Amino acid sequence: MNKKKRNILLAFLIPALLFYVIFWISPVLMSFFYGLTNWSGMGDYDFVGLKNFKYLFQEGTLTNAMKNTIIYAIFVVVWGNIQALTLALILNMKIRAKGVFRTIFYLPALFSTIVVAFLWSYVYAPYYGMISEVLSALGSGTVPNLLGSKGTALLAVAFVETWKTSGTMTIIYLAGLQGIDEDIIEAARIDGCTAWQTTTKVRIPMLANTITVNVMLGLIGGFKSFDYVFALTGGGPGSSSSTLMYTIYKMAFVEGQFGKAEALAAFAFVFILIISVIVLFFMRRKEIEA
Repeated sequence: MNKKKRNILLAFLIPALLFYVIFWISPVLMSFFYGLTNWSGMGDYDFVGLKNFKYLFQEGTLTNAMKNTIIYAIFVVVWGNIQALTLALILNMKIRAKGVFRTIFYLPALFSTIVVAFLWSYVYAPYYGMISEVLSALGSGTVPNLLGSKGTALLAVAFVETWKTSGTMTIIYLAGLQGIDEDIIEAARIDGCTAWQTTTKVRIPMLANTITVNVMLGLIGGFKSFDYVFALTGGGPGSSSSTLMYTIYKMAFVEGQFGKAEALAAFAFVFILIISVIVLFFMRRKEIEA
């Protein structure tokens, strides 16, 4: 490549790099800096060092938010992939109106967050919600309040997340299944494999790359969980469904403790980065083994 062509490429790259540095790198670095201050969002601030991090640990805010986020992310990854893979295997069969069913199962992915939250707030509503009505019709005397109970609120919100993302993950799995050579499946059948063995021993191992993609999508979605927590429970009851992202929002924009919120955001950034790299490394090793 001659000097003229290199200069032309640099001329196109520099504006993009400037935007990247100004709107991504700089805010991240400033977040780390403000995490070491007592900034309230406006006006002057003092440098307090690691006191914000000490406060987050001592008050239990960080521990609670991390615990809830990890539980949320594990549920989204595990249940989200199980239901998406199951749907993809069913929709990959030779069934009537297959295109119609594919469209129906993908519809949740098209709805906005507020629409999904509104629908599920009715489904979960005690006394008059869909679940309560079904249980009443079956003769059950108990009326569950899934969003109002500390033991169920977090997983109830996580289930909504998996319902919303199931369409996207199913399409990804379906694309992977359709990329498997039918000659391999036919060879497995000739060798005497049952339908179950063909699925577990042939199809699923050949979906290793696809599984990695969906696991990472679920992990990222679980770690950045905010919108459904905000819309359905507001982090409650108490702080039983407060995730890292929601706790950062509440601490900054509700309580006005921007310094502590930035400290929590900095910790969340490092924590999520480390976990994501470890999981990606583990999944890549599994791909090679498969």
